[in-house]
Amino acid sequence: MAVGRGVDDSSSNAPEVGSSDPSQTILPTVLHMIEDNTLHFKNDDSEHGQRLHSGFLVLKENMDKVTTLSEALRKEAHLYDFDENTPGNGFRSFNNIVHQAVVSVFSLCKHVCTGRDSLLFRKGHYVREVEAWGQTLASLVVLLEYIDYVLLPRCEEGNLLSGTGSSPNELMSMLNSVPQYSFYGRCCAFHYVPSLRKTLKYLNICLSAFSEIYYADGSSFMQRTKNSVMLGSRYVVDAELRSRRIVDVVQYSSVEFIKTFWSVADTDIMTQLPGIVGPSLAVQQVVVVPCEEQQIMKVDGTATVVIPPPHSHIEACPIICHLLSSKMHEGMPGEKEAKGVGVAPPSDCLLIHCHGGGFVTQSTKAQEVFLREWAASIGVPILSIDYSLAPEAPYPRPLEEVLTVYCWVLNNLKILGCTGKKIVLTGDSAGGNLITGLTIKCLELGLRPPDGLFLAYTPLMFELIPSPARLLAVMDPMLPLGFALRCLKAYAGVPSQQVSRVTTPGDSSQPAPSQVASSPTTPSMATPSQAMPSMASNMSTTSESNGLPNETTAPRTVGQSKAISDTQSDTESFVEVSESDVKDAEFMVKSPSFHSEPGSDTLTTVSLTSEASKLEDSTKNSNGSGDQKPEEKEERSRRYVTEFLEKYVLDSRTDKQGRKVPILRTGSEESEQEDETVLYEAPGVGAGITARLGRARDAVVSGISAGLTSFGLRRKESVSSPTSPVKPVPTEENSKRQSMGQILLGKNNVSRRNSRCSLMEEFTGVELLSDHYLSPLTAPKEILAKFPPCVILTVEYDFCLDDDVTMAKTLKSLGVPVTLDILQQLPHGFLSLSMVSQEAHVGCKRSVFHIRQLLGLDDAPGSPISADAAATTSNTATDKVT
Repeated sequence: MAVGRGVDDSSSNAPEVGSSDPSQTILPTVLHMIEDNTLHFKNDDSEHGQRLHSGFLVLKENMDKVTTLSEALRKEAHLYDFDENTPGNGFRSFNNIVHQAVVSVFSLCKHVCTGRDSLLFRKGHYVREVEAWGQTLASLVVLLEYIDYVLLPRCEEGNLLSGTGSSPNELMSMLNSVPQYSFYGRCCAFHYVPSLRKTLKYLNICLSAFSEIYYADGSSFMQRTKNSVMLGSRYVVDAELRSRRIVDVVQYSSVEFIKTFWSVADTDIMTQLPGIVGPSLAVQQVVVVPCEEQQIMKVDGTATVVIPPPHSHIEACPIICHLLSSKMHEGMPGEKEAKGVGVAPPSDCLLIHCHGGGFVTQSTKAQEVFLREWAASIGVPILSIDYSLAPEAPYPRPLEEVLTVYCWVLNNLKILGCTGKKIVLTGDSAGGNLITGLTIKCLELGLRPPDGLFLAYTPLMFELIPSPARLLAVMDPMLPLGFALRCLKAYAGVPSQQVSRVTTPGDSSQPAPSQVASSPTTPSMATPSQAMPSMASNMSTTSESNGLPNETTAPRTVGQSKAISDTQSDTESFVEVSESDVKDAEFMVKSPSFHSEPGSDTLTTVSLTSEASKLEDSTKNSNGSGDQKPEEKEERSRRYVTEFLEKYVLDSRTDKQGRKVPILRTGSEESEQEDETVLYEAPGVGAGITARLGRARDAVVSGISAGLTSFGLRRKESVSSPTSPVKPVPTEENSKRQSMGQILLGKNNVSRRNSRCSLMEEFTGVELLSDHYLSPLTAPKEILAKFPPCVILTVEYDFCLDDDVTMAKTLKSLGVPVTLDILQQLPHGFLSLSMVSQEAHVGCKRSVFHIRQLLGLDDAPGSPISADAAATTSNTATDKVT
């Protein structure tokens, strides 16, 4: 099994990618089959025949454009690689996507050519397939034109992130200009390995159905499910309806919806699965790290650094960690109870892990699916940190907690059953960003740095700038661009021009005040205005009353010859925001510019409530009021009948002028694929029929409406209004994980519907914090040069690919041993999918191989780990410095 292309060569007929343009090998055959199909259906007078003819014409036109743009891109893509042995960057990824699209169109045309003369040939099915691929290629044309004409000239001298001077609105505008529906419909996940395509399609179905229940009216879980099950079930068979729903959710849903949807992986049922099907572990202990200051000796032994407890944004609370190990080691919790189990001596190695989840969700339990694999295969204890999550605990609170846990570990290695000779930090996605910021903080404070870093698909640049890899998120079913940007805003977003920028931490020109400190007291909780600006604020605060440094929260260096000598480090710069600024920011967030108002325009009035729910809501609100005018009753009745006919009797399609015309709904088409989206229409005899149907429908609606009005049809008022708010579920400090019902009923449904907001509106007046703990790529070169050996594992279609490639280049130029491994045709977050895909499981084995290398656990030739690594033909390069 090979991860290089993500497809087993023995089971795939797809052409292999070579060093030259892969599309050219089969492109002539594809174009020939498209022309042959075009001529075949030209004389077909049926509606589906003419639509196939038009669809193949559009397919041919867009195929020519895509291949021409891709060829221009291919000539420049190699200039941005890490090295010649590691081909991979955002430009090259789009080139590979074009190849996968050509291969998919090749397969589609072949099926049409071989089956079009058969009596069992499903014209309606292939009409939708051909039109969907025509739209997908048209969307790729828009993306490639922007890359070729804007990004490629801007990225000079091999710099993938050279667009730092561009406006964040450029990325938002680009997102809105790309038709995204085709990427989430029939062509969803076409560029990933075949074993994951069905899984990702199922994930999209779940997202669509979940959004129906989440935003549906009703005061109970059952009532919401009843109102949404009919429309939600159609997402299984109607790809076009599903794609429209997903794009609306991605564009307009709030971070609360994202957090709730991803929290499904944290329910009791989901968290118990890894323990049933995964490797068994000898140790699964919860370790509670107290939220208190930590004193740790500097590496040079000259002084002791006092780390204040985490205090930003929320009140002090213990930090929950999980200890996983395949063996019981001496000193571990539960050693005395394990009498019948062999107790191993303390381990020389320790892994400290930070989970991903966009800084807003997930936990150790949700990622046990691969953490168990790591613990069993690597054979060393793993301590995974459940840090606080945004938006309740934004930056810098998670980094404060990770720093506290790391210092606590250095002081309590025996409790964890290890000697601490080698400590390696690991993190995926958001967790990788946290451990990278932790490493920078340790180097600046003079603490013992980790002995190695393992980063998996990690964001390393917090700036809303266009880059080729960031545009990949437009078609990412695991991490859509709208979701990624909202997570970044929840974690590090602040109102524009409300926060002054701090000087670069480490500026030695700033005087370091020293004071003789008394006995430390318990620090008070920091206000948002004190905690928001930067990570430096968790190291130094200022009292508003006297302007003196707060001794309980500033880091202190304790000299060995004195009792306590409080000397601030170079990184103790801070910025304070007044309470009035915070109130202004809150007012701006609540202003109409941040939330869509009904009736403004088509972009700001998108509703995430299902059509069935809105119809029932309008019915219950309008009925029961006895003083309605006859005209209002007639209009209401017309609306009921119109919606009934449109839902159950008539379909609609779009003609050449963009007008929707009604057509009769046939039972055969409904049972096969439900509704369809008509992208291209050929003229035919059906135009006159549909026009007459439109006039007939108007007549029927008028007649039935008049009858309903004359009879005064009224509906019985229900006991509870569907728009009544849901009572929040009471929470306890030590409550169990939420059930599915608690997740869905956790917030007022009226607030959910009113929380819709487009990306453009949400980022109006908002910018992301910028310091080198959030964006390690901007850290001082002298700090990056001290980094330990680093392994960066990423995937070719990842939102963070360009960040990771640039980081690897930077570390290599500074003489840091670095390994860049780019797995192909796997999605962001593939580690969590290792149990449902063979290729993802091989990628998980690849991560085990790299971590063992960082720990110095060299595998003997012929061992299982070594064999798996040898079978993995990913793009890998290792740069070692002697």
